[in-house]
Amino acid sequence: MKQEIYRAVLKDIIEGVYKQNEIINEKQLIEKYGVSKSPIRDALIELCSEGVLISHPRYGYEVVRINEKEIRDIIAFRVMIETGCIREAASYMDQRDIEELREFTLKECCDSGDDITILKHWDNNCRFHLKLLSYSRNLYCYPMLQRSIGIMTRAYAQRHWEKWGRISFQMDCEGHLDIIQSLAEGDTDGAAEKLKKDILSFMELLYPGNLFL
Repeated sequence: MKQEIYRAVLKDIIEGVYKQNEIINEKQLIEKYGVSKSPIRDALIELCSEGVLISHPRYGYEVVRINEKEIRDIIAFRVMIETGCIREAASYMDQRDIEELREFTLKECCDSGDDITILKHWDNNCRFHLKLLSYSRNLYCYPMLQRSIGIMTRAYAQRHWEKWGRISFQMDCEGHLDIIQSLAEGDTDGAAEKLKKDILSFMELLYPGNLFL
C-alpha cells in the first residue's frame, strides 16, 4: 500500500496536481485514498528522503521547487557520467548489442503517430538513455542516472505543468539512432559528442535561448 501511495503522489506532482511549494498534508491524502495514516506517512517520508518533499512538522509536506542551479548541476553530472559510460560501453558492445539497442530504440523509444504528448516523448527519451548506459555494465551509475532523470522530469513538469499531457507535437528518434550509428561505425568520440548534445538539449526545453554554460 505504501508504494501505491508513493507512486500516486509522485505522479500527481509530475502531472501538476500538486504544484511547486504547495503544501500536502496527511489528512487530505487519507481522505483522497481512503487508507490509514501509516502508509500515507511512510510514502511521504520516502518522498522526503528523495528530495521530492520537505516536511514541516505539524503543518504538512511542501513540494520542493527545483531551481536552475540544480538543473544545471544535474545536466553537467549527466554529461560526465553518460559520456564516460558510453566510452566504457563501446569497449564491451558487439554488433549484436548494437542491433539490440537499435531495435529497442525503434520499438520502445521512438514516437509514433501523428503527434505525441510531451510526457510520452520525455519518457521515450529517458528509456533510451537508461538502456544505453546499461551496456557500460556499471551497476552504480544506473541508479544514479535514474535519480537524476527523476529530478529532471519533475523540473520540466514544474515549469510546464499546464502543458503536461495537453500540448502535443511530432518528435522522432533520429538523434538517438545517430548515436547508435556512430557506435556501429566504431566512432566512440562521435557517439559521445552526439550524446552530450542530446543531454544538453534539455536546457533549451526549459530555458529557450539560454545557452548552457
